[in-house]
Amino acid sequence: MKKICNVQTTSQSNYLKVIPKQKDRISPEVEEYHYKVVSAPEMHSDLTRSNLPPLEDRPFVRLRVTCDILGIVGMWKPDGGFQKALHGDWSYEFKTNISHSAPILCFFDSQDSNRFTISVSELSKDICFTTGVHEETAEIYTEIIIYLTDSSQPYHFCCRIDTRPLRFEQIIQETAVWWDLLLPEETMPVPEEAISPMYSTWYSYHQELDQQNLLRECYMASEMGMRSVIIDDGWQTRDNHRGYGYCGDWVNESSKFHDFREFVDNVHRLGMKCILWYSVPFLGKFSDKWETYKNLCLHYEPSLQAGVLDPRYPQVREYLISVYREALLTWDLDGFKLDFIDSFRDYKDTPPFGHGMDYSEISQAVHRLMIDIRHTLLEIKQNLMFEFRQNYIGPQIRRYGNIFRVADCPLSGITNRVGITDLRLLSGSCAVHSDMLLWHKLESPEDIAIQIINCIFATLQISVRLDSLEPRQRQVLEHYIDFSVKYRETLLKGSFTAKSPLGLYPVLLSATKDIKICAVYEENYCVDFSDSSDIWELWILNGTHGNIQYVILPDHILYSVVQKDCMGKIVSKTDLKTSNKQVLSIPSLAGGSLCFIKQETASLPC
Repeated sequence: MKKICNVQTTSQSNYLKVIPKQKDRISPEVEEYHYKVVSAPEMHSDLTRSNLPPLEDRPFVRLRVTCDILGIVGMWKPDGGFQKALHGDWSYEFKTNISHSAPILCFFDSQDSNRFTISVSELSKDICFTTGVHEETAEIYTEIIIYLTDSSQPYHFCCRIDTRPLRFEQIIQETAVWWDLLLPEETMPVPEEAISPMYSTWYSYHQELDQQNLLRECYMASEMGMRSVIIDDGWQTRDNHRGYGYCGDWVNESSKFHDFREFVDNVHRLGMKCILWYSVPFLGKFSDKWETYKNLCLHYEPSLQAGVLDPRYPQVREYLISVYREALLTWDLDGFKLDFIDSFRDYKDTPPFGHGMDYSEISQAVHRLMIDIRHTLLEIKQNLMFEFRQNYIGPQIRRYGNIFRVADCPLSGITNRVGITDLRLLSGSCAVHSDMLLWHKLESPEDIAIQIINCIFATLQISVRLDSLEPRQRQVLEHYIDFSVKYRETLLKGSFTAKSPLGLYPVLLSATKDIKICAVYEENYCVDFSDSSDIWELWILNGTHGNIQYVILPDHILYSVVQKDCMGKIVSKTDLKTSNKQVLSIPSLAGGSLCFIKQETASLPC
């Protein structure tokens, strides 16, 4: 495959130049291009903020990469969601920085194999990608612009191009490993509680929280196997209109929680952990802290009735750290849900670097803030949990967080599935969580089960009023929580395969030494287990309303086949002797499962 990689610098003042440092050939199919960008002092002039849109008045490095479209059918990027098809080079761009997405594009073929993956070493600065099909030549044109705030210092970066014909998941996962090697800080440790099912208050209560009602809910959640509760927005304000005008003081609202430490202690007595929500950057105009910090903001957003604090000021960082430290010491929390950190960015009205700031780049200040939060809080209590939401899920964020959750997608099982899968490919050991699950009070048990199956390869977050569940709904939830806990090692830590990214992952599999679990989200799909003769337990979860499951099993093995409905009740149990790699047609119930258990006398004569 032909590939062209060239770099140039451009700025309003045109005072930068690029020095190619070296080209490393890691293997015949993996190349790294290293560059150094330096200032040309004789051409230097001070940049001033202009009327151009944000970022366009900065100096920047432009990287152009071209490759032939040979077998390429789609494109994967970290925040692509449903957009995995090819498109014209005139129509598409996406941006990354320390708190949004990650700088990688993977072009794959119809067999889910990598054809061409490009990634860069810059994991903090603002980057703009433009990519797509160049119609005149049938090539992929990719342009990557890295914006430089301080161009007086030499700047180094690397572009990595990988054309190995391996499965696309492996290429993406190995890119994440490469990034980890570039960063000085270790990733956050992941406590066992972070991969245990959780209860969230957001969809079930929104801001209408009440200490006694919530404690009863936690009791039911703990009985069902949930091991943490996430107290979302509303604990800190009397206002229930879902705005952010009262954020900033972070004192519990006494009409909702008369004694927050007492509440947390009672949660602990149930065997549960307590995680508390904060909108990190927002300072509400009605908060007591508004007068103190209103002039230390990146931007004011009228629709939110809140300013976005500027982390370039040390006193802003100190204030935020003190909020979380005091909460941890006072309430004995077990984790923090740190929301909206992608709002720490450049706006049209963002002040330039000036008096009182100790960082010129917002991304550098964000990194300092988050690293200081990590070190300060972990010194007080080990095994803390820190949740971040799609799309602030990049390599740097894994230094500050150990839970990545799918972006809000209420009642959309497919959005949850795609988001979970995209996160799983890039997040390493970080715990990947579903967006919170909810459903209508009249929803069928089968459809509840299908929604849960869409999320089964992530840690489940549940957000329904548990006391309002009808018995069969409750049985479905209890069954799949039990299943997710029993098979946690396979579901969350096994070898993960995501079939057909262009088809939005209609089949997902995960396997450990003795167990393989396959979830099917497309009717009439044939699951091929023919290469799984060494595995003792094979599962198929039916994420459809289809009533027939097609499967190919290993030859000459005796299996016990257990069929369960969506509530986990055994419907049938039979023995099956396999031969000649037959395509078997087996009854299957919507939202239910099939389990093929290899018998001790497994091998049969040919």
